Amino acid sequence: MSRDALASGRTSTRVRYPETDRMGVAHHSHFLVWFELGRTELMRASGCSYRDLEDREGIFFPVVEVQARYRAPARYDDVLDITTRMVLASGVRVRFEYTVVRAEDGSPVATGFTEHASVGRSGKPIRLPASVLARLTGASAGGR
Repeated sequence: MSRDALASGRTSTRVRYPETDRMGVAHHSHFLVWFELGRTELMRASGCSYRDLEDREGIFFPVVEVQARYRAPARYDDVLDITTRMVLASGVRVRFEYTVVRAEDGSPVATGFTEHASVGRSGKPIRLPASVLARLTGASAGGR
């Protein structure tokens, strides 16, 4: 995860009881949900909420690749800080990278990424319009 970020943001969540197993450890599948939480908040902060993109622009971002590396267990009631970085937004691809740390001590819990295609209502790939790229990256519509 060494690329420069086009946009970044941070959000927090608490590990809830139904997200854990009998040992009180968060199930691995919930990390993908927490990645999505970070991505959704970053996009909203960039002025490109999923709702606006889908309803107004007709653009959808299905996940085409995902990776998660688990560093340490997240346990019931831990507060997790999720840092999300957009590292690619061009053509028909968008990539986000994630770092999840335990808020109490900053210890790394997981890292990962998701890569998304940009598709229209028909499900066929479409290029990201310059106006959407500008909002996602914080650049002016004529820039980048």
